[in-house]
Amino acid sequence: MTQGGLGIGLALSGGAARGIAHAGVLEVLAEAGVGVRALAGTSAGSVVGALFAAGVTPAEIGHVALETRWSDLIRVRLPHAGMVAGDGLQRFFERVIPAQTFAQLRLPFAAVATDLATGVRVDLTTGPLSRAVLASCSLPVLLEPVGEGGRLLVDGGLSSQLPVRAVRELLGTGAGGAPVVAVDVNVGGLEHPRLGSVIEVALHLAMLWAARSARDEQGEADLVIGVDVRGIALQDLAQGPELLRRGREAARAALPQLRALLERP
Repeated sequence: MTQGGLGIGLALSGGAARGIAHAGVLEVLAEAGVGVRALAGTSAGSVVGALFAAGVTPAEIGHVALETRWSDLIRVRLPHAGMVAGDGLQRFFERVIPAQTFAQLRLPFAAVATDLATGVRVDLTTGPLSRAVLASCSLPVLLEPVGEGGRLLVDGGLSSQLPVRAVRELLGTGAGGAPVVAVDVNVGGLEHPRLGSVIEVALHLAMLWAARSARDEQGEADLVIGVDVRGIALQDLAQGPELLRRGREAARAALPQLRALLERP
């Protein structure tokens, strides 16, 4: 269904474990023949985006997600610049993403982070891929900031939870004219949060900020695919199968609008 050979630009939101739903959305788009010209991802969306841009299929991304546990990703440490060291997470990215640098990717891709000093969005598009994805995922206080080019970088959700503008800029450099589709994996996700630990409180506060950031860019997308994640906590990796199902469901519901968008003169 890649009418006119146009394809789309894709903006993948953050959402911690809820990012698994992105794989379900990608699976339906692939089945429908929707080509992706460029993509940007924030936090969990940057992990999925990097995998997809490196040529990993949506089904394989889903498999990786279902096999992953938090113990594979994090190492608790004595307080420094974060409660959790980033080295374990970076090693995980190096192991699962079959590309070491952005230059090795099959699609234009941006991992979106935030400059800790200024709060400004930073689009990472060159250099080591795993380190860029780590920066995009580095939630302040919980994860150590990532040093890059004299800056300290943290989670992209603080400045661009739904990275539509980053995709527009990528499209402007090589795939102009393609519509931008944003995937938000946090619809209904602020209802009845679990706040029983410091980590859960920190995650919820980050999502409150990220929700405001997402609203800033949502109206700039040509289409938003919203995945209803009510009842699924940010840290609940055990809900992977259900998240994949909900991602597929949301993408299928959006296909008529997407067809109309791609057929538009």
